[in-house]
Amino acid sequence: MSVDGIGLHTGVKSTLSIAPSIENSGIVFKRIDLKGEPTIPADVDYVVNTNRGTTLERNGVSIHTVEHVLAALRGLDVDNATIELDGPEPPIMDGSALPFVQLLKEAGTFQQDAISQTFKIVEPFHYKDDNSEIEIHILPYNNTKITFFMDYGLTKFGLQYASIEDVKNEFVKEIAPARTFGLLSEVTTLKQDGLIKGGELDNAIIVVDKKVSKKEQGILSKLFGLNESQIFKNGEVLNKDGLRFENEPVRHKVLDLIGDLTLFGKPIIGHFIATRSGHRSNIELIRKLRQIVKS
Repeated sequence: MSVDGIGLHTGVKSTLSIAPSIENSGIVFKRIDLKGEPTIPADVDYVVNTNRGTTLERNGVSIHTVEHVLAALRGLDVDNATIELDGPEPPIMDGSALPFVQLLKEAGTFQQDAISQTFKIVEPFHYKDDNSEIEIHILPYNNTKITFFMDYGLTKFGLQYASIEDVKNEFVKEIAPARTFGLLSEVTTLKQDGLIKGGELDNAIIVVDKKVSKKEQGILSKLFGLNESQIFKNGEVLNKDGLRFENEPVRHKVLDLIGDLTLFGKPIIGHFIATRSGHRSNIELIRKLRQIVKS
């Protein structure tokens, strides 16, 4: 079984399928569109870019925005799988991990004989970016719990908070449906930087965070296929159907964190408390944890 669509950043259409793998093989991406069908392990050692998404690269072959499909695999407790792609980026679908969860559920998963390996936090671990307000703390806990805070200082998107007690039991219902989001003020810059080529209102939440002139309203209405009478009010979303959760943006931040943590190579057992974290800090955290394992 497979899903297809365009990539969020590359805008390239691709088809994605997930196949079972042997015990202890981990999660691996395979570019079936390229000669020799090269593979890239879902491992932090292959992360080369964290600008608006997590990109893996090996021997000159790259795959962009891997975090959503990885979150779906971790959320369903899948340890071994091959993700086959005929393009440079998984399809963005609706901007959440839910389509990948549905794909996995339809295909079915099975238990293997090998014992699943985990990494348990036994003493508090702290990460802080001295150049920002980003912090991630991990405390000892009996499963994977995530608490996340973010604050964009907007009318309806001020301080947002989300917490799940156990990723395995709550991911599908509480986190998987949360869609990626962006601020209206960022859209033009991201387009100019060659990103979000496939970004549309049916695969991302756009939050109004600036005063919009009449001229800009016309341009933006055309860009997003909106009626020109659309109200561009600070703190509102441009999506006609609104939000799936009142705090959907911060829930998507939890989704991204779960996807990035998959690159550690095994589930991490502990309570993650994150403030304003993004892909760059998520990956830096994993690398620091790796250093502890190797020491």
